[in-house]
Formats: sequence, structure tokens, C-alpha cells
Amino acid sequence: MSITNQSEAENLIYRSYLRAAPQLPAAGDEKVRSPQLTRRLLDLIGAPDQSRRFVLVTGSKGKGSTSRLVSSLLSHLGYKVGLFTSPHLVDYRERIRIDGRAIGEADFVRIARRIEPAWAEIERGLDAATYQGPVGVSLAIGISWFAERGTDINVVECGRGGRYDDANVLANEWAIVTAIMEEHVRELGPGLGDIARHKLGIAKSADTRLYIGAQREDALVAIKQELRATGNAAKENERAENYASMDASTGREVATVKSEFVAIAGVAFTAEHIAMSACGTSFDVRTGRAAYRGLTLPLLGAFQADNAALAVQACEDIAGAALDPATVAACFAGLQWPGRCEIVSREPLTIVDGAIHRDSAAYLASVVGSLGLGEDARVAAVIGVPKDKDYAGVIETLAPISSRILVTRPDVSHLAFPEDALEVAKRYCPDGCAAFPVLADALDALREGPPPDCILIVGTQTLIGNAKRLYGQELEDIGK
Repeated sequence: MSITNQSEAENLIYRSYLRAAPQLPAAGDEKVRSPQLTRRLLDLIGAPDQSRRFVLVTGSKGKGSTSRLVSSLLSHLGYKVGLFTSPHLVDYRERIRIDGRAIGEADFVRIARRIEPAWAEIERGLDAATYQGPVGVSLAIGISWFAERGTDINVVECGRGGRYDDANVLANEWAIVTAIMEEHVRELGPGLGDIARHKLGIAKSADTRLYIGAQREDALVAIKQELRATGNAAKENERAENYASMDASTGREVATVKSEFVAIAGVAFTAEHIAMSACGTSFDVRTGRAAYRGLTLPLLGAFQADNAALAVQACEDIAGAALDPATVAACFAGLQWPGRCEIVSREPLTIVDGAIHRDSAAYLASVVGSLGLGEDARVAAVIGVPKDKDYAGVIETLAPISSRILVTRPDVSHLAFPEDALEVAKRYCPDGCAAFPVLADALDALREGPPPDCILIVGTQTLIGNAKRLYGQELEDIGK
């Protein structure tokens, strides 16, 4: 099959996994994932990752925004930066960017077509329960494009783990671990120690510089225990195929923590004086080299300040010097990272967030509560959560902080949306509810009456993408 369009390219990315999925056991990543196949795919297409520089980012929370913060700051410092993240909001190509601009459709299709023969050669030798990971296939596309365009450095967000992730076949000079917590316990293990082991697996060489972001106390204990247990190791061969050692219990290749340089939040660097307002999240950053004061991000959440401090420390080390405070301030003030407690307008204050279940909605409610809007603030929640997600939980959780609830859906979506969303909303907010066919209609209705003090646009990724377009903000090019 010759790939001729983006749909067929995306099909290639998922085809191997979908073939194997019915046969996969409910087991940990060490048993079901095969990152060595990604290494083989990269080698078969000419090893486009060789002689290139990489930052790997993992964690349980904030790894996507930290990846974006690092890449944006490096771009503002004059580097040409590749960025590989997931998931996307509207278009798969959003996962692969250079200096904020997504890979073009023609390049995406062309590179997918080029790697298909190598993909097929590997596929022919696999058993029913072994597959080429979707991240690995898309990574091959992304790294090929970065190599073609001559990026100076590439920031790659790992998946749920780290140690067995497809991205971990890259020879990264820098390894960043954001906040970890109990998540994906079936795949990563039941305890924080297991999860820490997976995340810290991205530090594979004595030359790798390892950065640990702000953590819960118990998570930091688990991380330090893992660091002590593994210790430091001698420098390995620099050849990419030696990125791992053999796990005797599984017969699979795995990495061990080998970094001789570790920078930990609260010791080497920190975010201070964190506050949230209608302007965003404001904070200071202190490192061993410099203090950066009066910074503001248009993303809401104290953890975003912690992520920013993590990014500053890593970028200082990459640049080999303290950064220009004005450059850091300008980068953060204009940063776009769509759909993550993001302020898209201040007249009135409008926040978009991809909350699709009760817990994420509760976090959003706590953020709104910290903005100092006042007890009488008029908050309008515009909610578009699909039928197969926790739409009732989102509505119930946001109702106590909302004077109006408008249920709607994006202008284009393949998802099914609940028919009873308005009924659920009236249960919790009897006097201020309405339903609208699409998001634009809901926003028009808000403009017709007394303006709310705050608008929350909450729901599925396509709703967030729809909102970004309505506010004149691109997803294709989110800026440096």
C-alpha cells in the first residue's frame, strides 16, 4: 500500500498496535512494549536521530506543558527546536512541531510513505502479540523531519512511563521528570517506587543531566530511594544500540539510572511567590545562577510555575549560562499551550480547559476559586463533554461556582454527545441553563446578555480546538 494522504499516514501509525491489541495481556509495560522495534525502525530508515541532541521529558502531570516551556524558551534563545508531544487537539500533526509550527501535511504524508517499507519489513517478522508502538512510528516521522530541517535540539515528551517508552531509544543528553503520582498502576506498577523506576529510566548515561521537578513528599522519597538504589554507573558506549542493559527476569532490554548530575527542585532551583489572577500565574524563579522575577504565564495552576522553574534550570544548563531575564519574561508572557487551563481572552476573562471527568473539573474549579473574582462573580460554564466521558461529573463539579451552565458541542466532531446534558445541568443549576447546537451559538448567547465576569469553556479536545479558532488563535502555528 502506498500512502497518499494524511488519513493513510495516521493509519500506518496505529496499524501494528490495532492488529496486536486483541492478543495483548493485561500486563505491565515491560511485558507488552517493545521499544527495540522503534530502534530498529529508526536504523532501517537511516538513523535520523544520530548526532542529534535530545531532551526527554516524563512525569505523571505537567510533562506536556514542561516540554512546551523548554522548547519555547530554547527557541527564544535562538535555537531551532523540534518538539514532539501528545495528544493533539484537532489535527495529529500538532504533535510534531519546529519552533511552534506543526509539520505540514505534505511532509507528514511524504515521510510516512518513505518509512512504510521499513515498517512493513519489521511487521512481517512479528508474532500476534508483538507490535510497533504508535508513538514509535510517529516518532520516526517526527525525528526524520527534524533531521531534514536541521534542528539544533529536540524536546520529546515520553508517554505514560519512560523506561519502556519508544522515545527512550533516543540518546538524550537531558532528562526531565515532572511531578509523579499514582497513575497507570497496571502498566507501571502498584506503588510510587515502581512508578519512579519507570520515570527515571530516561536517565541512561552518566553524561545525562537529570532534572527532578517539584514533587509530593512521598514521591520525592521514592525518587531518592530509586536514585540511591541504582547509583552511578560508568559511561557507556555512545552507540545508540547500547542504550540499555538486559533485565534477567524478562529477557528484555531496559535502562538503568546512570546520571551523575541530578538537579532537584527546592534545592538547585525553585519557583517562589506564586499567585494566580486574571492575568495568569505569576511567580519568580531562582536558580544557582540567577533570579528571574515578575514572570507571568497565561496558564493557570501553581504547578505551571514549578514547571517553568524546571524549564529555566534545564535551559540554563543547555545554554551554559544564566538567561537574559527579559527574554525569559517575554517568552513566558506570550506562551501558548492550547487547552490546559489556558487564558484565551481577558475581556471577559475566558479560560479553556480539556476537563472531561470529575477530578479534572475539580482542579479547574479550585483554580477559578483562587483568582480572586469575588463571591458575586458571574461565571458562565460552557460545557461540551462527549457521551462516553463523565459529562455529568463535570457539570455537577462546576455547578457550585457557576451562575450559568451552557451545554453544547464543537462545530465538527466524530464523537457522540449526550442528549440529557441540559437535564443534568438543570438538576444542579435550575435557573441558568441552556443548550446550544454548537459552541459559537453558546458564545453568541453570552454576548447578548450582561457579560459574565468569567467564561469557562470546558470539554473534549475538539471543543477546545473550536474555541481556539473562534478566538482567532491557531493550532497549526502556536508561536515560538
